[in-house]
Amino acid sequence: MTEMQYDWTFDSPAGGRQVDVLGDTEAATAAVQSLLTGSTGEPPAIPVPADCLVTLPAGLYRDDQIITEAEVRELTGADEEALARVRSNPLRMLETLLELGTVRVGDVPATSDVLPQLLLGDRDALVVAIRRITFGDEMEFSGIVCDHCGDDFAATISLGDLKSQTATSSRLTVPLRKGGCAIVRYPTGADQAAMLADPKATDAEHNSVLLSRCLIEVRDTQGNVTPGSANLVKSLGIGDLRSILRQLAAAQPGPRLLQTTIEHEACGGEVPLPLSVADLFRDF
Repeated sequence: MTEMQYDWTFDSPAGGRQVDVLGDTEAATAAVQSLLTGSTGEPPAIPVPADCLVTLPAGLYRDDQIITEAEVRELTGADEEALARVRSNPLRMLETLLELGTVRVGDVPATSDVLPQLLLGDRDALVVAIRRITFGDEMEFSGIVCDHCGDDFAATISLGDLKSQTATSSRLTVPLRKGGCAIVRYPTGADQAAMLADPKATDAEHNSVLLSRCLIEVRDTQGNVTPGSANLVKSLGIGDLRSILRQLAAAQPGPRLLQTTIEHEACGGEVPLPLSVADLFRDF
C-alpha cells in the first residue's frame, strides 16, 4: 500500500514563504499563533444607518445632560405576532411597539424603565420613525372627504413631511381666568399610563388624573403659591382646566400628528387628516 503523503502548508508571516506542517511543526505552530494574535484587535465599527437614528424633539434628561438621539429598528414577523396579541389594548400596543422598535436612547438601552420617562411628543417621534423604517415613508389614504367641495378622494402623504416642534422650556405657564397662573409640565409616557389605567373612567376623570400629575403649582394674583395636587385640580374651574389641557396639547413638543393636513388637488382645498398611532400601524 502506498503511504499517503500530506503537503499542507501555511504562509509564513515573515516574508511570505510557506511552512511545511509535518516537516517543521515548530514553525507551523508559530505561524498559526501569529495569525491568531493579529486577529484579536478591536472589531471595526459598523455605522448605524441614518434612517435608524431619531432626533427627539425634547429629549431625556439624564446625568445632567439632555439626550436627544435615539435609535430604532425595523419590526419583524415575530414583532408583528407580539403586537397582534395586545392590539385590543391601545395603550399596551403603544408600549409594546416602543419596546420592540426602539433600540436605545443615547447610550441607554430602551427598556420598559426608560421609555415611560420620555415626553409624549418624543414617543410619537419614535413611533413615526419605527413606521417609516418598517413600511417606508409613504402612506396611502382613501375615502377622504373634502371639507370644501364634498368629494371623496384618495391621496398619499409622506411621513417625512410631518410638521414637528421642539420644546422651548420644560414647563408651561397658563394664565387663569380670574388672575394668577398655573405652572404645568409636559406629560410623559408614565403620566399617560396612569391616566388610562382605569378603562372605566370618564374622559373628565382621565383629565383629572393627568393634570394632578402634571400640575406643579398655582400662583394667585398676590403671589401666593399652592402646590399641585388632585384636590387642587378638582377645585379649579372647568374653563381653566380646559385651557390648561388645550395649551398643553398645543405646546407639546413632537410631530403634529393631529394637525396633519392634505391638499385635495381637484379643488385645491386643504383638508384635515389627523393621525394616531392606530392610523400609522393600521395594517397590524
